Amino acid sequence: MRSTHTQLAGYDSVTSAKRCTQKQMILNLFCGPDVKLTRQDIADRTNMRLSSVCGRVRELIEADSLRVRGSVKCVATGVHNETLGLPAAN
Repeated sequence: MRSTHTQLAGYDSVTSAKRCTQKQMILNLFCGPDVKLTRQDIADRTNMRLSSVCGRVRELIEADSLRVRGSVKCVATGVHNETLGLPAAN
């Protein structure tokens, strides 16, 4: 997938410190191994824009701090949304 210049400029405009704070806010929601949330759940609970949540979640998945743990069907749209959770303990 290719990013547009606008997307790249928007990403670059967010400071590294802000991205770290946003990632920590997201991780703080997962207080146990059984907690599973969708990206929309995270956006609602943190008051972050969904686009920011999606970017930070992608970074957390790449860093193996979060994992896709299943999916749930949205009652309103019928679309399946991924649920996220902490990696399973070894």
